[in-house]
Amino acid sequence: MTYWTHEYLLKTWGGPMVQAEFLKDVMKPFFVPRVFSGFNLFLDEPQLLPDAVDLIARECKTKRAFIVTDEYAVRFAEKVMSPYQKRHGISFETWAKAQPDAPIDTVKDCAAQIQRFKPDLIFALGGGSAMDTAKAAWLLYEHPGVKLEILSPLVPLNLRNKAKLAAIPTTSGTGSEVSGVAVISFPDGVKLPVAGALPEFVPDFALLDPSLTVGMPPELTAGTGADALAHAIDGFMAPKSDEINQAIAKKTIEMIFKWLPRAYADGSDIMPRMKMQQAAMMAGIPLANAGSGISHALGHTVGGLFHIHHGVMVLLFIPYELQVYSKVTDRYLELCDLLGVRDPDSDEQSLSNLIEKIRDFMKSLNLPTALKETGVKLDDLEKNMDVMLAQTPTDPGFYFGWYDLNNDQFKDIFLRAFEGKLLDMQSEIWR
Repeated sequence: MTYWTHEYLLKTWGGPMVQAEFLKDVMKPFFVPRVFSGFNLFLDEPQLLPDAVDLIARECKTKRAFIVTDEYAVRFAEKVMSPYQKRHGISFETWAKAQPDAPIDTVKDCAAQIQRFKPDLIFALGGGSAMDTAKAAWLLYEHPGVKLEILSPLVPLNLRNKAKLAAIPTTSGTGSEVSGVAVISFPDGVKLPVAGALPEFVPDFALLDPSLTVGMPPELTAGTGADALAHAIDGFMAPKSDEINQAIAKKTIEMIFKWLPRAYADGSDIMPRMKMQQAAMMAGIPLANAGSGISHALGHTVGGLFHIHHGVMVLLFIPYELQVYSKVTDRYLELCDLLGVRDPDSDEQSLSNLIEKIRDFMKSLNLPTALKETGVKLDDLEKNMDVMLAQTPTDPGFYFGWYDLNNDQFKDIFLRAFEGKLLDMQSEIWR
């Protein structure tokens, strides 16, 4: 299948244009939704002053709203609907068939149901896949003839003619509630980020209720937290990242190292749940405004082929991203200072200390540091190597890196990642 990422001009000029210094300084857009965080976002009784319910209900002129969710998060649908029904007379329909990795067929089914109901307000309730499904289905509701696989990111999406979007995360990792991208899966294993010339997929509202994340199992807590950490590091290291995005990313990294172990240890402890929900949202801001990195390109490719949790995959490749980027930037030294691992006498040792710090953190959460620990077999990896070498350079995450990599370098990363071995940056292949 042909995708927009295969288009010659985008492949050839996409990365250089995204990273061009003169373009970066000509205009620095910074898009975020209106964010509400707390325990009182879904109150059945009106308050003394207008609250989130009142503000969002004003966008629902036809009094028809649609909830996109999954079979787990649908348990929270009644809590979401209740204040809008009781206080503003809004009628709802709920679609709870969102699947992991947002398969395109599921997106089309959701869009058909939205088209039938004709709401002017859509709630995306769930993890990243539910929110990505809602975004893509929203686009197909507004423009039924769009083909997502070839939709150029240079073309405006022209949304909000029929509906607006409110995102309610029930996990703490993807940051989709503040991002302008929807990641959609296709039958051939490709995970394709879909966006437009402007970040119109950024929801109008993001509602962060930490009680919706209480009780998340440890494995999911670790995987989604890994996603948030990878986003923050990516958002900090991206060439396009400016001082605003870097400041948010650094605070986010600090928060995740402090609060994720506590959330992982006790799923009912509300304070780390709240902090991690905020950290995941914060990590999504630099990711959305500055771009991701090669960890996402690598993680999308392997995760899509072998059906491994997105957060687990992208964080697994972060050490390799840091090594690759260290050839052209010393920005990683700021992360060394942040995490207290800076060696005053050696940048190389500082980088080694930083990677060890990240991997020790991963191990404390039972996250894999090698592909073989995820169940991937070496034979399968080698059998799919040509596919991975073809797909990775076309992933949009690759556009946000510091420089291009060749097939030999990609192959070196994949094979070393299988064993969990770091790159030899002094070898001929990396000189």
